Amino acid sequence: MKYKFPKVKLNEDGNFGPTKNDNYYHPVFYHNKTAKKNSDKTKWILKKNEQFEVFRLSDEGNWTCKEKNGLFGILENGNIVLGNGEERLSFFPNPANKNDAWHGFPVNSGEFEPSTKTVEKWYNDDVIDYRMRIKILKGAI
Repeated sequence: MKYKFPKVKLNEDGNFGPTKNDNYYHPVFYHNKTAKKNSDKTKWILKKNEQFEVFRLSDEGNWTCKEKNGLFGILENGNIVLGNGEERLSFFPNPANKNDAWHGFPVNSGEFEPSTKTVEKWYNDDVIDYRMRIKILKGAI
């Protein structure tokens, strides 16, 4: 399954956006696939503009997780691998200041689990199916 990522470009500040919620995304170098190996940081396998698409969907879909203080993302029922460790979820922590650009990174549900409320929103909005819902809630994706 191949996701069709829209073509977007960085603005003069080095950010993508804005989203419909007037938020910007800044790809952080140490999470990009070309960064030096760092065992503390997960890396995207997605290009920078593709990372923005995951953020845009998360932001505009209001995939908020108050418990983790940020947004979670997923593409096509988790069928799209986002990170170099086979991660299929992503997390975008709330920026320190409201007007700052967001950043994000790939995660797996076993180490960085979205709240039940977030998973139920995905399920109720047909973002994920029942099987994926159970896998995420069990920390198995």
